[in-house]
Amino acid sequence: MTETLTDVTRSLTTPPPPPSLWARTRRWAVETPLIQVAILIVLSVALVLLVPAFVQRPLAAVSLITLAALLAMAAMGQTLVVILGGLDLAIAGYITFGAMIAGNATSRLGWPVPLAFAVVFVVCGGIGALVGWLCHRFRVEPLVMTLGVGAVLTGGSMFIANGDYNGQPPQELKSLAQLTGTTFGLPIPPIIVIVVLLGVLLWLFLAKTPAGRRLYATGVNPRAAGLTRIRTSVVWTLVFAASGVFAGVAGMFLAAFGSGWSMSIGDPYLFSGLAAVLVGGTTFGSVRGGFTRTALGALILTVLSTIIVSQGLTEGQTRIVYGVIILVMVALYGRERRVRDRF
Repeated sequence: MTETLTDVTRSLTTPPPPPSLWARTRRWAVETPLIQVAILIVLSVALVLLVPAFVQRPLAAVSLITLAALLAMAAMGQTLVVILGGLDLAIAGYITFGAMIAGNATSRLGWPVPLAFAVVFVVCGGIGALVGWLCHRFRVEPLVMTLGVGAVLTGGSMFIANGDYNGQPPQELKSLAQLTGTTFGLPIPPIIVIVVLLGVLLWLFLAKTPAGRRLYATGVNPRAAGLTRIRTSVVWTLVFAASGVFAGVAGMFLAAFGSGWSMSIGDPYLFSGLAAVLVGGTTFGSVRGGFTRTALGALILTVLSTIIVSQGLTEGQTRIVYGVIILVMVALYGRERRVRDRF
């Protein structure tokens, strides 16, 4: 009996063996966006080797970064929702509504650009807030409700526009999103600078503010967050409202970038936006997720898409490649125990 107690005491007082080199490397790779940076470098080298003309045309690089910036903006709100542990499938509807306002309301109704932005903020933010509150209050699965809301927004946009896709965004909006735009005299489209500034503000919010910590806490363990007097209903309401606003504004810039809108303008960004979030390494209820990872994911997908297009792959093959990448990333980042199970 004495020997048994001695063995137990020794096992409790003896420090555990240090983790192996592989364990330390994997932990470092998961906790930092090292893998994403490495993938981006490899894909960039492959793009240069496969398409040598890409290096000789600076406008091509600007175009690639602009497309990545638009994708990153469309995925900003989805990033917050995924950190919360939910999923917003109304992104395409918000984008379509914002694009419709940018195209038709400004050209057909003569609305000034600030008024158009205000309407998108109020409508998309209000609908998103209602969705977030209802999902939290009645324990409704966000995937189901947001899918229905997205369809309503798309159909409502068509109804309001009366099927008219001929509206053009105003020139002041086009100058912010198109490749010919300049920033302080430099040949950099302002949309790139706008997304960078929004990304910095989002990073500061998530990493440096009590509200950001409440968001992470709610995503990790809603019950524990409620017990610490975090108003989880408010968190859900504001996060889904932000998702609607970001997607709606992204729709306005997408319409300006493409000089018009259509019923399906938001469809590609529903899948690719979620893919950018997951490829970046942000998982549901994550404590390490953030917009920096999403921006890297958007760059990876944009470079990969450019390579795929240059090699003549079909849309179906493109989706297969995207799906494989998502599966690999989810398998890598989803193997860790949930934070709520570590305590």
